[in-house]
Amino acid sequence: MFSFLAKFQHKQEMRESKDEILIGEIVRAMTRAGNIPIGFRASDDWQSVVFKPVNDQVLNVIVLMLDRKTGDNAIQQAIFGSKAVITMQCELKNYLVDPDDLIRMYKTDLKNIFKMPLLGEVKLDHQLNSILATKKLIIEIDNYILKGEQSVNNLTNLLTTNITELRGKLAPYKKT
Repeated sequence: MFSFLAKFQHKQEMRESKDEILIGEIVRAMTRAGNIPIGFRASDDWQSVVFKPVNDQVLNVIVLMLDRKTGDNAIQQAIFGSKAVITMQCELKNYLVDPDDLIRMYKTDLKNIFKMPLLGEVKLDHQLNSILATKKLIIEIDNYILKGEQSVNNLTNLLTTNITELRGKLAPYKKT
């Protein structure tokens, strides 16, 4: 009987810790791609990691936030799976801003009014000397963990594809 209870407890802990496992895999994949983790934040519901890209002329930082939505118990996991929202935000920093940039900021902000980052659209947000590109995706955590090289490749492809897209949206705004 003790063996049965121990197995049940282990399965419950695995269900509850999938998002932490995924954050570890994200850190590993991003580090392999040449991005140094420089900040970690966490809550009961979400985890966030800030990365500093090495030798990237466009991006200043990359922020990846994982917000788990389902799968806290066996019934939810059986019905919905282990879903999470991953928010990817890339920052371009220009240290000098001229008045023409302010006009372009307002044009971009008007275009962003109807964009929905949760539906996979990239939203640009101008700050005074920073431009943030944000994209959100709903993912199935099980596709990216505990399957060996297959899950590592899936996660690496997900991250590199989307970060490359965000970088491409920011590149035209980079000043030399």
